Order: sequence, then C-alpha cells, then structure tokens
Amino acid sequence: MNKYKALFAVAVLVLVAGDGWAQTWKPSRYVEIIVGAGPGGGADLTARQMQKLMREKLGLDFSSTVVNKTGGGSALSYVYLNQHAGDAHYLALSLQPMITGPLMIAGQMPYTDMTPLAHLFNEYVGFAVRPDSTIKSGRELVERLRKDPGAVSIGVTTALAGSNHLATVLALKAAGVDVKKLRVVVLSGAGESIAGVMGGHFDAIALSAAGLISNLQSGKLRGVAVSGPRRLSGAFAEVPTWKEQNVDSVYANWRGVVGPKGMSAAQIAYWDDVLSRLTQTPEWRQDLARQLQDPAYLNSQDTKRYLDAQHQELRAVLVELGLAK
Repeated sequence: MNKYKALFAVAVLVLVAGDGWAQTWKPSRYVEIIVGAGPGGGADLTARQMQKLMREKLGLDFSSTVVNKTGGGSALSYVYLNQHAGDAHYLALSLQPMITGPLMIAGQMPYTDMTPLAHLFNEYVGFAVRPDSTIKSGRELVERLRKDPGAVSIGVTTALAGSNHLATVLALKAAGVDVKKLRVVVLSGAGESIAGVMGGHFDAIALSAAGLISNLQSGKLRGVAVSGPRRLSGAFAEVPTWKEQNVDSVYANWRGVVGPKGMSAAQIAYWDDVLSRLTQTPEWRQDLARQLQDPAYLNSQDTKRYLDAQHQELRAVLVELGLAK
C-alpha cells in the first residue's frame, strides 16, 4: 500500500511541476517588431529604441529586428502580425489607426483580433498660428468658430481622422463648435503644414507638439493651445492647455504594443514583464522627455480597457462627422 502511495505522490509532483513549466515562456528565436510606417518616422524610431534597450539595458538573450510593413494606415502591418497567430515572437507597434481604420473602412482587421500587450506613452497635439495672426489664444479661436465654424481654416496632417484632425475636432466639439462645418485642410506632412500656415494659405495648424518645437523657439509660429492634461515643458512652457482656456478636452495620440491573436497567458506575462521594465529605464524616459512625450505605461489587461474606451469615444465622433457608420 505504501508503495502505491509513494507512486501516486511522485505522479502528483510531476503533474504540478509540468504545469509550472507550461506556464513559463520566453523567446526561442529572434523577435520581430513590426511597424506600419516607413523607416525614420516616429513609430519606427520607437520600435528601434525598444529594440536597442531590450538588447543593451535589459540584457535579453534573443535577437530582434524591426520590420516595416507600410500600407493601409498600418492595416497591412496587423495583417502580417496575425499571419503568426499564437506566436509571441511577433510584436507590432499599435497606433491610433488600429482603432479608426476599421471604423471607416469595411474589412479592416478590428483591434479585438489582436492581443493587447502594452500602452507605452502619450503625445499631445499643439495648435499654432503665425506670429502676426489676430488669433492670440485658443479661447479666441474658439470664439470665432462658435460664431462661424468656417471663419478659420485649419491645416492638419496627414488624413481626416488622423490624430491631428481628431485633436482639433474633439477640442472644438467640447467648446460648442459645429465641427461638421469646419474648414479643414489636409496636408501630406509636417513640413507642408508649417510652410502653409507661414505662407498664409490657412490660418492655424494642428501638429504633434514635438513637430512644432523649433518654430516656436525661433518665433516663426505662436502656440495657442495644447491638447495635454497639463502644460508641456520647453518651447511649450507658455502655451496653455485647452482646459486652462475653459475647453474641457484632453487628447492623446498614443503608441503601444500588440501581439497576434491567440497568445497564451504565459506569453502575455513574459511581455508584460519585459515591457514594464523597458519603460522604467532612464534612457527610455529621457528619450520621451526630449520629444515632449508622456510616459504612460499600462500592462496588457489595462491596455485592453484603454483600447475599448478609445473605440467608444472615437467611433462617436467619426459617426458625427460622417466618416463612420
């Protein structure tokens, strides 16, 4: 009898140990960090900084590569990601088009078909005019547009429902402006939008805060508002938030990380740990500070909640604009 009890105890221990081993995962080959934009852009630079810090500061014992899969407003990058369902050797930078694209374009992959892994940081949108503009503040801009939504033309990059357009619409909607009647000019890039407002082709621009730094410092543009929850530093130290100007609006253009659908709990736990540690490194935080980006790490579970909330908010405004059903 004692013999059978001993055998039973050994079997239990093997099962328990086996279950523990099954809960442990780490990469066994190189990891791909997929970016839905070309080399040199903001998302690409984020991915390459992640790659560098994982190697140099976290000392992880696997190789990684950044893969640029452009097209469809990042949509093609997510299609490629999900060609590797359940394989945690593939990560992708998550950008706002992951939410807005499927709302506007039938057949695009919804964000719910991917595994949320992290929310990395927020960046905010600045609003600027020429130094000689009669618009002296965000409050004056709002007052004009309340009276006549077409009274001021606003340049945005790089598409309708992009981050700069959404920051504009959400702020002005909160201020009581009829956003369906706004005069919005869509530009292909930051350089074109800055040249356009300087040349008087439109009255104001909405652009990532980092993209406006040099022109605010040189006095070639004047900041009138920023979409953040508090004032930014440096060139934006004197630029008030919308909230400071009695407009109840905060808008963040965010970046995060997703994995393919079907990832296991052990795979998610591994990347939760790695990405949490990465975002605490001094090098990561210093780089964000230089770009006026706000550290805002969330783990996988909290990122899922954040994306759900973003989906609800952005769907509502896109429907109002007639850009989504």
